[in-house]
Amino acid sequence: MKSFYKFFSYSLLISLFALIGSCSTENPVVPPDPTSPEIGTLESSPDIIEQNTSTNVTFRFTLGSGISISDTLVRLSKADNSGNPSTQLGFLQDNGNLGNGDEIAGDGVFSGIFTLVESTTGASRYIAGANVTTGGVSVSGKSKIDTVTVFNLISSSNVTQVTSVLAAGQNTFVTALGGNVNNYTTAYNTTVAFLQTQPGVSSVVGPSGSTSIEVNFSSGLTGGLILSTADASGTVNTRGGFINPNDITSVHRPSGSDSLKTKRNTKQTVPIERQTRGDNPLFVKPSSQIERDNINLDPNTVGNRNVLIYAPYEAAFAPYNERTKIKENLNTSNCKAFTFTELVNQEATVKSILDMTKYGFVVLATHGVQGRWFLSGETFDTNATNYNTYRPMLSAGRLGIFNNIVISSTGGVNVSRNVYGMKSTFVSNLAGSFPNSIILNNSCEGTMNADLQNAFTGKGAKTYYGYTKVVNSDFAVIMADTLTKRLARGLNTGQSFFAATDPRAPNAVYQIKGSNDMSFSLSLSNGNFETGNLENWTKDGDGRVISRLGSINPTQGSSMGIISTGLGFTTASGSLIQCFIVTNTQSTISLKWNFLSEEFLEFIGSQFQDFFQVKIVTQSGAEVVVFRRTIDQIAAQFGATTMNQGTLIRMSPGIVFDQGDVYMTDWQTLSFDVTPYRNQVITIKLEAGDVGDSIYDTAILLDEVAIN
Repeated sequence: MKSFYKFFSYSLLISLFALIGSCSTENPVVPPDPTSPEIGTLESSPDIIEQNTSTNVTFRFTLGSGISISDTLVRLSKADNSGNPSTQLGFLQDNGNLGNGDEIAGDGVFSGIFTLVESTTGASRYIAGANVTTGGVSVSGKSKIDTVTVFNLISSSNVTQVTSVLAAGQNTFVTALGGNVNNYTTAYNTTVAFLQTQPGVSSVVGPSGSTSIEVNFSSGLTGGLILSTADASGTVNTRGGFINPNDITSVHRPSGSDSLKTKRNTKQTVPIERQTRGDNPLFVKPSSQIERDNINLDPNTVGNRNVLIYAPYEAAFAPYNERTKIKENLNTSNCKAFTFTELVNQEATVKSILDMTKYGFVVLATHGVQGRWFLSGETFDTNATNYNTYRPMLSAGRLGIFNNIVISSTGGVNVSRNVYGMKSTFVSNLAGSFPNSIILNNSCEGTMNADLQNAFTGKGAKTYYGYTKVVNSDFAVIMADTLTKRLARGLNTGQSFFAATDPRAPNAVYQIKGSNDMSFSLSLSNGNFETGNLENWTKDGDGRVISRLGSINPTQGSSMGIISTGLGFTTASGSLIQCFIVTNTQSTISLKWNFLSEEFLEFIGSQFQDFFQVKIVTQSGAEVVVFRRTIDQIAAQFGATTMNQGTLIRMSPGIVFDQGDVYMTDWQTLSFDVTPYRNQVITIKLEAGDVGDSIYDTAILLDEVAIN
């Protein structure tokens, strides 16, 4: 959808003053009355709001597979304590109108934006209902309950109390340090004791061996101090911890084909702690497109090759940064399907990782706190635009305010800045689930406690790497370099791990948690999209899985893929990418495609030429276009002109994008020879593209991608 639509919105305004029993914590979901069948899933965003504060909440109901709405109306209601509809609030629509939060018309996702005002803290419950037809029978069905939790409004005095206590804690630490970094332990203990006496402080967490302090307030807010040191050149040498910079006599620089070949300590043995492997223990919603576990895939396969590198302190850690090494290493793989999202310095905000669950490999190159927190690069500022969005997350304890303090080699303060910290509960409450992901927590103390590890694995990640204590940056870079070199060679997560210990104080141990058996797939799978999501496909731009588009159904099963030039809130043209080995007995790739565009008929013969193309990328990186069709080429094939649709099929008004009438080719079959690539790794790219401009939208439906 085009950018100007982002600024067009309207809301169904409903003020809700619900008399619900008060509670101070987030509440579990209440199951609905079993006499009415469950017909889909309901989700809200955000799922937490503040008391007596007008908040726009988007509700989305995803219709279950094989179910159709009888009258196109999906009702949104408040739910009573028995899980049954009470007060009806309005309707959710599948009309492709961004004004009510709906991205694609006819895709089985019904959306609505409602302005909520809740007068009572606690759980506010919602339910969707509709008259549906399933198995030829008409019934009245409803969704599982969705809960929006209401928290007390944060007052300015609450915030001032936190920032004032943190500032006083900093002053206490610096005074006790007395200009001598060797006085660190005394200064740390003095600061912990001081903070425990401050008004409004309910508890202080400053464990022995840590160099960070968590401060909990009776208001429900959390703050903290991150204490780091800089050497004479200004480099912060740890990922969230205090060491004497004058003790740093040398650094370890990665070299050779495997960084650890220069660092092996064969006498060091660290037992590998492993959790029980298996399916994601989260409840599997019947038809959710974003919260399924990977039930149809090899449980040892990472779901995609989308890589997130979250590096808010790259400037401070320089020259000891892993981002470039990670990209170089993974790009040397025979598989050319890795895509990278790099959030660096101030780009590494809280908001930027609210969609973190879409990545198959996540690297947190930041400061960490006690295995419970990791830091963003975003300054805490009550005047910033994002502050109002973050306030409920602060109230819920998912975010905290941390004073990031960097001490010079002479004991002075180089840097002091309040930033947002993300707690383990921030991770466990993210939308969706991780696709069998690998997590490299390359910050300090990532395994000091199990909170972050459990949050990631509880959301579907399968392998988690971290450090027991404060880790030096050069050692963390070596671990990242070695890990990604080995993963790129096709080794699994256990084979890619090396039980190493940071040779410098405080001698953090590098650990692996979860599964030792995860690896990136080298076989074509989920070509029919029947997992209900993009498992094993790497997405670039707009790509997703849907169960229907208007009257168009998958060629088989209940799901199909879709790529576009930018539908809904997405503005980037999309592609789906997968790599695999062509075996000695395989010779042909085949797939089904259906091209739909608003550029028909008006722009036939013009410079506006949206296209669909299929590329093969060899393991050497050479790209071969095996199929390409533009607007004009499709028009010629189907006998269409600006005045005559030929055999193209007009789909409007049943299918609407954002500008003009939509015409489609209907399902077509493509097959091409891959015999020359036998016994090689190849990457297939299915791409939608724009030529001319991005005003009129094009979408390509995909199904039955297979190799024979």
